[in-house]
Amino acid sequence: MKERIVRRTKEEIKKMKGKTNHVHVGNTSDKEIERQVDGDPDSYIPTEEELKNFKRVNEDDKDE
Repeated sequence: MKERIVRRTKEEIKKMKGKTNHVHVGNTSDKEIERQVDGDPDSYIPTEEELKNFKRVNEDDKDE
């Protein structure tokens, strides 16, 4: 089966309505997040040192 690739501009993406439940995300505790990460082999919580080394990918988005 061939995958269909859809290209969208930054402006199109900004206009799209997301599916994130922001109330649920805002009410999720740090302990719950840690349990979720522990249960997901593809995820981890970065260390403080790693967080210090993160760099912004798109400078245009710095005010968002």
